[in-house]
Amino acid sequence: MAWYHALFPKTIVEVPVYKVVQVKSLPVQPWSKEIKDAIRTLPSHPGFVAITERLALQRQLLEAKAANEFHKDLRETDFIQSGIYWLNYVQYLIDKETEVKQRIQRDPMAEELEAFQQIDAQIERVG
Repeated sequence: MAWYHALFPKTIVEVPVYKVVQVKSLPVQPWSKEIKDAIRTLPSHPGFVAITERLALQRQLLEAKAANEFHKDLRETDFIQSGIYWLNYVQYLIDKETEVKQRIQRDPMAEELEAFQQIDAQIERVG
């Protein structure tokens, strides 16, 4: 090992240091029906759409930077890749929670006829 230090005297090996951090857990309440309904209306909100578009743009910029630019060290590459990963994960969570159940495709005439029959059934006929 002494010969290695003689040939490469400035070689420094950094050992990562890990710290354990205790986080206070917040009480997680299950979402009520009102909250779920409010979350499902978010895709029609202009501010929410702007934020999700900004997240998608940022992810594309990081992907372009990862693919096309030279990185000064491996740490920068790790930061870029982790940014892409977490932006994808946030987008997955948003898509999952704001998912609107697909409506069953129905014939508009049949739907209109059904509505007419419901109204007709409520009419009280005299004589």
